[in-house]
Amino acid sequence: MTDEHEDLHWDAAFAETLIGKTLLMNLTFLDDDGEVQERQQFFGVVIDATEAEGIVLDLMGEHDGDTYTLPPQTSAIQPAEAGVTTLEGDKPDFVANWIIHGLPDVPDAANDDD
Repeated sequence: MTDEHEDLHWDAAFAETLIGKTLLMNLTFLDDDGEVQERQQFFGVVIDATEAEGIVLDLMGEHDGDTYTLPPQTSAIQPAEAGVTTLEGDKPDFVANWIIHGLPDVPDAANDDD
């Protein structure tokens, strides 16, 4: 008998193996018509991974020193294939690709004309 409430998106054992590994994130933002509006790529080392808090990356490269928290969905994470590199030229251990319907949030300061 299976648990009807089993979360198919979270694998606690797999999440534990992510700690200390590098993860490359590819985000694609679509408008209401499904047209690509923006693409973002960043990578970092997984420093925490819990179902309650999500997957926390210590970012590297252009965003070195920042952290980024992903939703708790290990199902979106795959081993990086041979030849996959970040924009910095590093080979990640894992890759996650997300398609997001809606534009990325822009901090208020980015809208200042000063």
